[in-house]
Amino acid sequence: MSKNIVQTTVFPLEENGGNPCPVVLHADQLSTDDMQTITRELGHETAFVLQPTRSDCDVKFRFFVPLHEMEMCIHATIGSITVLVNHGMITQSPVRVETMLGPVNVAWTAEGKMEVSVEQFLPEVKEGKLTKEEISSALHIGIDQLGDLPIQSVSTSRHKLMIPLKTIEILNQLEPNYEELWRLCDDVGTSGFYPFALDVNGHVHARQFPNRAGYNEDPATGVAASALGAYLALHRILGDPGEGWQSYRVIQGVAMGRPSVIRSEVFIEDGEIRRTRITGSALEEK
Repeated sequence: MSKNIVQTTVFPLEENGGNPCPVVLHADQLSTDDMQTITRELGHETAFVLQPTRSDCDVKFRFFVPLHEMEMCIHATIGSITVLVNHGMITQSPVRVETMLGPVNVAWTAEGKMEVSVEQFLPEVKEGKLTKEEISSALHIGIDQLGDLPIQSVSTSRHKLMIPLKTIEILNQLEPNYEELWRLCDDVGTSGFYPFALDVNGHVHARQFPNRAGYNEDPATGVAASALGAYLALHRILGDPGEGWQSYRVIQGVAMGRPSVIRSEVFIEDGEIRRTRITGSALEEK
């Protein structure tokens, strides 16, 4: 393996948990085809670190899954910032990162366990055009196993379909029809299904089934968890969120045997969402 490829694991909840993320340093000489080929060979969402092309940014990241490039990948951003800090290539916080969606502010702290916070954008909500029959068919469950909350496509950077389920047991036993699921994603312009359920402690459990990524499920998805945090706040699902930063603990990857934890944060002012961000940590493999 090239010395420029650093392996990380992002959002681990416990040993063997988290989402694997290779980070490719000094990627300026690689073409888009090169990056896509490397990602396909690695088999995971991969981040490529480049010199910025914008004068207002400190670094540029490009993100790929095995089948295509993505505009934003939060866990890959956290993995990349962790590597850059560990290697002494970044010493200040916050960092302004150039992405396909525009500049993104990323803050980090290395006091104790290193944590990274990735700012996202204001939420956009599209009402679900899919019927409960279509969604339950794609997920291979009964309509009565869907929750009573709204089914909506929500984005703080990329759209994910929020699908409430009645119990965590239903969530963890899902065996979707992926071809049907991907077709429905194409029909409504969303980049994945994000079914979720609440536990008695007010934590959220979720699974991410991405649209045509090159793999069927993701153990930790910051983009989806950020959208879910906004959804929870908008609908006051865990009560009136109040003012200031509100934090939601999202657990993902359990059904894959890779338990992950993501902190989805929403800043509320005068009853309106003003900012969104994801906070988490990554481990660099030595």
